[in-house]
Amino acid sequence: MTQPNEEQSEYWQEIAPAWLGAEDRFEIVASPFGEAAMERLALQPGQRVLDVGCGSGATTLELARRVGTDGEAVGIDIAAALVDAARQRARAENAEFVVADAQVDSLGATPFDAAFSRFGVMFFADPTTAFTNIRRALRPGGVLAFASWESVFANEWMFVSGAAVVSATGSLPPMPGPDEPGPFSLSDPGTVEALLGGAGFTAIAVTPQPESIVFPEGEVESLVRASLAVGPAREALRTADADTAARIEEAVRTALFERVEDGELRLSAAALIVTARA
Repeated sequence: MTQPNEEQSEYWQEIAPAWLGAEDRFEIVASPFGEAAMERLALQPGQRVLDVGCGSGATTLELARRVGTDGEAVGIDIAAALVDAARQRARAENAEFVVADAQVDSLGATPFDAAFSRFGVMFFADPTTAFTNIRRALRPGGVLAFASWESVFANEWMFVSGAAVVSATGSLPPMPGPDEPGPFSLSDPGTVEALLGGAGFTAIAVTPQPESIVFPEGEVESLVRASLAVGPAREALRTADADTAARIEEAVRTALFERVEDGELRLSAAALIVTARA
């Protein structure tokens, strides 16, 4: 039987090695937004918290630290390879990692006090059903907080490499449609509010958060490699011949290094910080 998010499961399972290899670069970009969403939870010692789309577990371990040894943090992810990586890095007795699809799987019999996600809730085939399932996993009054990307144009760290692909190939790389699972499916505040309201959440608040991400010039080459490993460049490279692949790589490298000033590369990043009550 085909599961609703099977395509996403296969995608993230396939991309997991490249994602893990580039994770330190993406951590620089994602961490300010994850920290902002986590602060909104106002976690207390002894609470249970769910981490949706936990990836390799860094956010789950931080949640576990915040709820203390009497609390519990459970990280779930649709990609078994990422959960395996999380289990290998886990160093907290009060952190657990589970392969699960938040849209359709049971999230446990004991209600959670809070649910969190750092860029892990934009990939559901049916987001209303998924958020309803997450709400049911929370105790009454439990809090949900997550970060989701704003539009690609507000996120130069993705847009610059995507534009470079266009300059090299003359066409846009494959991207999900506005109503399809993808990094920008929850970029519109009105869409987010409607989805959460339809899933039964209340006290919904959506706060845009812009950031300027700084990479020292010595780290730009590693950002080039990360940009080629995931995102629009990777999608273009999947079907490119050798000559086109070389043009794409050179275009991405040039686009990023051209923006270096005074020994630093500065790129915009922007996300929505969302909170709601079950």
